[in-house]
Amino acid sequence: MSFDAPTEVQSLEAATDAVQFHGQDVTIPLSQLFLSSHNVRKVRNAEDLPELAALIASQGLLHRLSVTDAGDGRYSVEAGGRRLAACQLLQAQGIYTADQAIDCRLYASDRAVEISTAENSHEAMHPADQFEAFAKLLASGLSEQQVASRFGVSVLTVQRRMTLASLAPRFIALFRADKISMDQLQALAHSPDHAVQIAAWDSLSEYQRSPYMLKQALTNEEVESDTRLAKFVGLDVYTAAGGAVRRDLFGEPDECWLQDVPLLHRLALDRLEAVASVEREALWSWVETHGSMDYVAMSKFERQWPTPRAMTTEEADVMTLWEVLVQEAVAARDALSRAYEAADKGSAEEAALASQLDDAERATENLSEMKTALEGSLVEWAPEQYATCGVIVTIDHQGRIDVRRGLMRPEDRKAHVQSLKKAGQPVPASLQGADTAKGERAVHSERLMLDLTAHRTAALQAALTDNTHVALALVVQRLVEPVFNPLHHRTAGGPLKVSATLTRHTPLSSRATEYAHSQAATVLDQVQARWGERLPGQDLFGWLLTQDQATLLELLAFGTASALDDMHAREGAERAQAAALAEALDVDMADWWQATPATYFDSVSKAQLIEAVTEACGAEAAKPMATQKKAEAVAHAAAKLDGKRWLPILLRREVKSQPAA
Repeated sequence: MSFDAPTEVQSLEAATDAVQFHGQDVTIPLSQLFLSSHNVRKVRNAEDLPELAALIASQGLLHRLSVTDAGDGRYSVEAGGRRLAACQLLQAQGIYTADQAIDCRLYASDRAVEISTAENSHEAMHPADQFEAFAKLLASGLSEQQVASRFGVSVLTVQRRMTLASLAPRFIALFRADKISMDQLQALAHSPDHAVQIAAWDSLSEYQRSPYMLKQALTNEEVESDTRLAKFVGLDVYTAAGGAVRRDLFGEPDECWLQDVPLLHRLALDRLEAVASVEREALWSWVETHGSMDYVAMSKFERQWPTPRAMTTEEADVMTLWEVLVQEAVAARDALSRAYEAADKGSAEEAALASQLDDAERATENLSEMKTALEGSLVEWAPEQYATCGVIVTIDHQGRIDVRRGLMRPEDRKAHVQSLKKAGQPVPASLQGADTAKGERAVHSERLMLDLTAHRTAALQAALTDNTHVALALVVQRLVEPVFNPLHHRTAGGPLKVSATLTRHTPLSSRATEYAHSQAATVLDQVQARWGERLPGQDLFGWLLTQDQATLLELLAFGTASALDDMHAREGAERAQAAALAEALDVDMADWWQATPATYFDSVSKAQLIEAVTEACGAEAAKPMATQKKAEAVAHAAAKLDGKRWLPILLRREVKSQPAA
C-alpha cells in the first residue's frame, strides 16, 4: 500500500491526520477493504457485475473508491460498493490477489454518509436508499438548508425525503421489495405515528389500498380545508383560536386538514349565531341556526317572498356605482386570465400572474356579493309575514352564509289560514293548497279540479303554439333555474314538464381529473358569473319576457350546455350523437385537454405509454421506455408528448373520408 504523494509516507495512521475536507488519494490492498454500513445504496443490480468486473480487469479501476479509516488496518468503502464487489469477484476468479492495490480516496470518518450520498446522487439510487441517506445526514447535525445546498435540491425535497424515511420500517421494506408505490408511501406519511400508519394499511384490503383510500383512513376524524365548514370558518380564524392543522408535504401548498373538529364546529356556530342575532332584532316569529339544510329538511316549510320596492335616488346611484365596479373587476380578471394562459408554463411570470388572478377572482366575488346584498335589500316584508314566518341561518355548499327568510312551518300556515278565514279576509294564493283543516270540505273535488285544470292546460297549449317569444322564455326559465336557484326550482315546480339535470359542477368535478384547472371549467365559470350578475333575484320568468330574442337564445345555449351529459364508463359505449355534436361545434379536444401523468399516463399500462410515444414521436423516441420502470416511463412519456397535442382515440374526432372528385 502506498500514497500517491511526492514523498513516501511510512504509516497510513500518520497520513490520516493530514486528510483534509477534500480527501487524499491513496492505494490500499483489496483484502483491507470492506463495504461500509454507511453506504447509502442498499438496493443494487447484481446482474451486470460480471460485465463491470471484466471492464475493470481490462481497463483498470477508472474511478477511485471513497473510503474512511475503520481502524485495525481496515478501510470502509463509503462509495463505490459495486466496484468493490467487482474487484472481489476478480479475486474469486483468481485474476486479482488479496494484495491487489486498489486506488482509493481517503476522507475523514465524519464525512462517511455525506460522501456516499454525494457520489451515489450522480447515479440513480433506489428512492428508499436516497431518503434514508438524507435522514442520516440530518441526524448527524446538518440543517435542512445545508443538506439542500450541498446536494443541489430544495429544502422541501429534503423535508419530503426525511418524512418518508420516518415511516414505519415495515413500509420501507415493502418499498424496497417493490410491493408498495411511492404514492402509497406519501399517503401513509400523512400521519407520523407508526401504529396509525399500520392500522390504516391493515384496515384496507389489498384492492382498497389506493393513495386516496389510505389518506381517507388516516384523516377520517379530521376536516379538509376545502370543505364547506372549513371555508365558512376560515383557516385564519381557526388557527387564531388555537386549532391544530396538519399539512401534506406531498400535496398542494394550500392543502391541509383541520384536526380540532369540536373547535371548528364551535367557531361555525358562533358565526351563525352572530348573524341570527341580527335577524332576531327584526322580530321574526322564530330564528334558527343549522350547520346545513338539505332539500328534504327544507321541503317541510312554505316559503313566503317579500314585495320588491322602488329604489331611492341614493340607492340607484349606489347600484350604478356597484355595477361599474363589478364590470371593471370582471374585465380585469378576464385580462389576467388571458395573460396567464399565454405565459410560459412553469415560468416566474406564470406564477406571478396566478397569484394576481387569485386576488382578482376574490375581488370580483366580493364585489358581486356586495351588489347582490344591496339588491336583496330592495324588498319589503309585510307585518303578517314577520308574525307568521321565521328565518333559518345556515351554510351553503360553497361555505358561505345563507340566510333563508320567510319560512312558514306547516302548523303556522294552517293556523294563519284559519285566522284569515274567521276574519273574513281573503287567503293569498301562496297560502292556498290541498291541506285544508281537518273536517273542512274543499270547495272543488279532486275530479273537478283535474277537469278544470285540464281545460286550462289545453287552452294554454293552444295559445302557446302561436307565441314563440313566451314559449322560448318558458323553456329558458326551466333550463337556467336549476343553475342559479336550485332550491326554488325544486320546490316551486312549474307548468312546463321540461326539466334539466345539471352535470355541473359536482358530477364533472368529481369525475374529471383536475377539472377545476381546465380551460373548459374556466370558460363555464366565467359565463355563469356574467349571467349571475344580470339575472334578477326574483321573478325570473317576468324578467325573461322583457328580453329580446337574442338574449333568450344566448341564455338558452348556456342552460342547454349546463345539462349536457355524455359521460359513460364502458368502452364501446360512445354515442353517435356526441360525435356529431363535436363535429357541429368544431371541438378539437387538443384545445381543451392535455395528457399528463395525473390526467392519463398514471392510469394506463406501460405498453399503452410506449404506443402513445411511438405514435406521436416515432419508435426511436419510445425505445428507452422498454427497460424503464412504470414511473420512469410515465415521466418519459409526459416529457415527449408535452406540446404535441396528442389525444387518446376516445377524444379524437372522426376523420371523414372526402368524396371522390
